[in-house]
Amino acid sequence: MRATTAVPGDLGEGELALWRAWQHDGRGLASPFLAPDFALAIARVRPHCEVAVFEDDEGIAGFLPYERHGSGVARAVGLSVSDCQGVVARPGVRLTPSDMLRAASLSVFEFDHLLAAQVRPGDRDAVRVGSPVMDLGEGYAAYRDARRALTRSAIGSVERKDRKLGRERGELRLEYGSRDPAMLELMMAWKSAHYRRTGASDRFAWPWVRRLVEESFAVDGTDGKDYGGLLSVLYAGDTPVAVEFGLRSATVYERWFGAYDADGFPQYSPGLVMLLRFAQAAADDGLTTIDLGKGNEPYKEFFASSHIPLAEGWISSPSVRSAVYRLWHAPPRAARSFVKRHPGLRRRAKETRDTINRVRRYGFGAGG
Repeated sequence: MRATTAVPGDLGEGELALWRAWQHDGRGLASPFLAPDFALAIARVRPHCEVAVFEDDEGIAGFLPYERHGSGVARAVGLSVSDCQGVVARPGVRLTPSDMLRAASLSVFEFDHLLAAQVRPGDRDAVRVGSPVMDLGEGYAAYRDARRALTRSAIGSVERKDRKLGRERGELRLEYGSRDPAMLELMMAWKSAHYRRTGASDRFAWPWVRRLVEESFAVDGTDGKDYGGLLSVLYAGDTPVAVEFGLRSATVYERWFGAYDADGFPQYSPGLVMLLRFAQAAADDGLTTIDLGKGNEPYKEFFASSHIPLAEGWISSPSVRSAVYRLWHAPPRAARSFVKRHPGLRRRAKETRDTINRVRRYGFGAGG
């Protein structure tokens, strides 16, 4: 197996066509985050993006995009905003990011949503996790019935809030696939306010993330393309109460950024009301999977049909650079893993972290 590196924009149409075709052959590679279009989008807003192009005796065998950082260190393309990462290979070929390190003269490859099947058993610095998904392959009614049988109170509670919101604040309407840029701006403003309340870093204060989202919105995902942005808005009467923007392929929708009016409607759980209405519209549109995104929020477990096995961490080749990297990163990761395994500690750590982050980033008066 050989590998060369290229800038995403230098790939030819034939190479891009192979990449896209290999995504959709039923091997769990259909996420829009694995599409060449996402790598191309990241390359337009971030420096140092490259693609490892693998070749064997039959020709091109696979692609792995990444971002080069410093001496010998690479990160998965779009790290921190990509919910699925990995090699897209020709059917019958098994490749992992480890195969890329020598070819690209790298010592470390860091990731946070790598397909777990692409982590080798000896990769000790990779922790297995799961990303909850809603399975709509048999339609929304089949999904709802299956989840209601297991989590009747959760589904029923959201449906009651749906009726209550419509009754008290105006008839509900979901605009699936909105093309209104003002609604995208509203989502980003609400999400920035949410980041501020929780003390999280405001991603929309990062110019490259804002540009990425705006450019992704410009790629209309409502016409059944293999890749595009999909914006949806939940209205109560004429008032928007929740807005969500994600990426889609022909079959997979990745929930990316979503927010709701936290001042006027929190008692109705508008985000969850929108989730179920969106799922019905998505199933009608031919989407078979909604990826809820990695995380410990209780609603994800209530509404997930299954989990996509992922891994977070890094892989490395023997070198001084990788040894230094492990020395610097391994102890904090071990501590985080210990906290995650203990719900009480995790809850207290989150409360403490949010308070500290809020004060550090926004000052003592930051609360709303």
